[in-house]
Amino acid sequence: MKKELKAVLLTAIVYPGAGHFSLKKHLIGCIFAGVFTLLLFMTLGDILAIAQCSANEILAGKIPMTASGILQAARNPSGECAQLGEYKYLPLMVVIWLLSMVDAYRLGKKVKPDTQTKK
Repeated sequence: MKKELKAVLLTAIVYPGAGHFSLKKHLIGCIFAGVFTLLLFMTLGDILAIAQCSANEILAGKIPMTASGILQAARNPSGECAQLGEYKYLPLMVVIWLLSMVDAYRLGKKVKPDTQTKK
């Protein structure tokens, strides 16, 4: 398998920056993985804020404590709970992932053919 294809597949399937590690570009791989991980944690924080707000509404009696009531609240959170999670980081996460794939391909193309392992 060609280095650039392997790097792109690792980045696309495993995690942003994984292909850079296979190309021995550890600093760039750490940057892509680190930025993506930071955005991922910020998105998870938004999700947990919505869950906590919904749990508080259940305890306050605004949401019935039945499976269907909780499921309905999870599908359509109330106005004040929905404001907590705007998922503003998701588009940036997609951009980071795509940039990582393009960069892994670009760096994989720069690898000299004689350094590639032939199988």
